[in-house]
Amino acid sequence: MEIVRQVSEAFQRAVEGGDPGAAFDTGLVADDWEWVLQTGFEGKSVWRGRQEFAKFLRAWRGEFEDLSIRFEQLIDAGDDRVVMIYRQRGTGKGSGIPVEWHGGAISELRDGRVIRTTNYPAPVEALEAAGLSE
Repeated sequence: MEIVRQVSEAFQRAVEGGDPGAAFDTGLVADDWEWVLQTGFEGKSVWRGRQEFAKFLRAWRGEFEDLSIRFEQLIDAGDDRVVMIYRQRGTGKGSGIPVEWHGGAISELRDGRVIRTTNYPAPVEALEAAGLSE
């Protein structure tokens, strides 16, 4: 749980501060970490390693005038997995429309490092994928 908390805080800094490598700089993320999206973005659903994640984050941030993320809850799902419940907010760059969404993700760990984070459009989907309920 503590590893994922630290990585989540670094990810939050990356999103808000424009530092795509912040999570990798913790030493708690595997070099070949996978960022998995249930719905693809820019034609990809899996982004691997620091360079691909930096590319993803720059493109994602580029969709918004502002973007913030807050991790609301971390849940130990056993088997070296942690469910993260989060809320993102931003203002569409082209539309000027404020948006907010509540999502979930599961981070998987091996040897004390996050090796994969799979994102889900809703918290309940992440909980179900982890074999938990709300």
